[in-house]
Amino acid sequence: MPKIGGFEEPEILSSEGSWQITGKINGMVNIKLEPGEACCGEVGSMEYFQEGVKMDTTLSGKGIFAAASSWASGESPFRMVFTNEADTTLYVGLTPNQPLGNIIPIKLTEHTGNIVNAKLGAYMGSMGKDIKTTVDFKRPSCASCCACICGGPSPMIQRISTANEAEDTAFLTAMGTIVKRRIAAGEKIKVDTDALVAYEDSIQFDATRTGDCSPKGCCLVCCGGEGLWLTTLTGKDDTDGGFVWLQSYNMDKLDSLLVTERQENEGGDGGGGGAPIEASEMER
Repeated sequence: MPKIGGFEEPEILSSEGSWQITGKINGMVNIKLEPGEACCGEVGSMEYFQEGVKMDTTLSGKGIFAAASSWASGESPFRMVFTNEADTTLYVGLTPNQPLGNIIPIKLTEHTGNIVNAKLGAYMGSMGKDIKTTVDFKRPSCASCCACICGGPSPMIQRISTANEAEDTAFLTAMGTIVKRRIAAGEKIKVDTDALVAYEDSIQFDATRTGDCSPKGCCLVCCGGEGLWLTTLTGKDDTDGGFVWLQSYNMDKLDSLLVTERQENEGGDGGGGGAPIEASEMER
């Protein structure tokens, strides 16, 4: 199938047959565990597991400081671990915690340094028990301080990594439709500031103004719906480029929709079942 603009959707079935994603929005990843194998999920992501699978809760990092770093990256300091203690193949199902969540499988060993950088709270689960989530500044990937503050994700990012190449598949979650794209060295694309979900270390990003100070530029900033900044993603010149993952929806859009619905309900004849839940309460 042609890749329009170079974009493609993430895989839904592993090449080894160890996992499969069913559905898209609010879908589920079904994980196959051979005897002795394990997988992890963030707290609250479990949908089902078969008899013979042991479910445990453990710290999300090796030690208090590692767990605290994982917590600061948007995760719970705890993580669910599912281990196949039977002598036959068994299955576990995990689902996203956030509304309109879409599951993103990423094989870390296929990316620079066995690491991807993601927005805070993106991690959902992983194959095995050795994948780490830590918090870090995004400054090394920024072209300027302005990019660090205004260019997409917050100044803090989630680093997802593995030192065990046998356990290298992480599952992230984001909102709406997810697409990925390889950006070649020196190539640039501009995206909405809320669209970026994850990127490799070989990607640099910058914040560029939506419009200039001319009347047309001011009109674009005020009426174009994109605000003052756009995020510019560039493949670093001293690399082979890298992948980025984008989402088609975000919590700000959902929050705006909920606020509009509540205002319409409050301005009506008093009917309805009360104010809708705020997006911030729906988010993990």
